[in-house]
Amino acid sequence: MFSKFFIDMSYGQIIVAYCAAGLFIMYGLFLSLRRVWPHFIVQDVDSDFISGLHAALFTITFLTLGYSLSNVTETVDKYQQDVTAEANELKTLDMLATFYDTPGSMKLRQDLRKYALSIVNDEWPQLFMGKGSDKTLELQRNMRAELQKFSPVNGKELAIYSQMLESIPRIVHARNARILNADTKVSRPFLATNNIGYLGILIISALMLTQFTWFRFLTLNIQVVAVSFLFAATIVLDNPFGGVDRVSPAPILNIAESSLITF
Repeated sequence: MFSKFFIDMSYGQIIVAYCAAGLFIMYGLFLSLRRVWPHFIVQDVDSDFISGLHAALFTITFLTLGYSLSNVTETVDKYQQDVTAEANELKTLDMLATFYDTPGSMKLRQDLRKYALSIVNDEWPQLFMGKGSDKTLELQRNMRAELQKFSPVNGKELAIYSQMLESIPRIVHARNARILNADTKVSRPFLATNNIGYLGILIISALMLTQFTWFRFLTLNIQVVAVSFLFAATIVLDNPFGGVDRVSPAPILNIAESSLITF
């Protein structure tokens, strides 16, 4: 639910949303405290303690957010490499079918092109839901069934056919792995911990504002903006197949388009 709320937001919109929420909570708490307890001010004896607690909580939250960002960035890079590898497997099968050079192999190439296009057009929009397309699966089955009709009659065809049979399981595995990867998210408890830490920072910031100075006012606002940038970067990368900054199907689309050209 958390990811779906941000799914259609751009990176900038998520930053604005987190900034707005952070400033609303911080100043809402501060103004509420002023209304309920108008003369409350953090005493000097507690000022160092609150500043130290604020610094510690801010550092922990920043570090955990940084770890989350590093984790999702590496994940997106890996998934993009996996898509490239899947495209290479499709390209290999296409080349083998070209070398086989029979009417059946040309039909296989047509099926392969339809399958690659279906990955991009039918399956990719469903990946952010963590599931694949039934149409794409059916086209994959048709491609496998077409390959089973081959009857190699000489050593060359037998050698190529054996390589095509080895390629099919890798293509099936690549698709299954991609669908499984699409449902991978940053741990919800881990992200919840980051938000709780952020909430603690905002509460302490509201208390610090009771000893108002313009320098403190400016630095606390900068703090909200800085944390919002980290949250936004983590969230926008946490949905690698559906967000605004996502894994691209371009390598597979290139295979479909290149296959069309060579027919």
